[in-house]
Amino acid sequence: MIPLSHSLIIAALLFSLGLLIILVRRELLFILMGLEVMFNGAALTAIAAGQYWKNADGQILTIFLTVVTAAELAIALILVWLAFEHLNTTRADKLNLLKDNIDRGPP
Repeated sequence: MIPLSHSLIIAALLFSLGLLIILVRRELLFILMGLEVMFNGAALTAIAAGQYWKNADGQILTIFLTVVTAAELAIALILVWLAFEHLNTTRADKLNLLKDNIDRGPP
């Protein structure tokens, strides 16, 4: 049996790697991949805790988390596709449509 500490270290590395991807890369697809890696780290934590306490709650939570992330990924990919279709870019720093560009003058 794998010790709990080894599983938690791997889960922390996965979560940290996903966070690093999100912070460093500006492409929307890479940001989505970073989120998926972070979710996998959280799922591994749930599975390791379930194995440690000898119950199936970790696996059940992981199945639920996988369903939620699949739905999130489908919606996010549609949004990335629409952003690319309308703006011809998928860089997160170039998507500023909600930014207020009205010059209001001095306060």
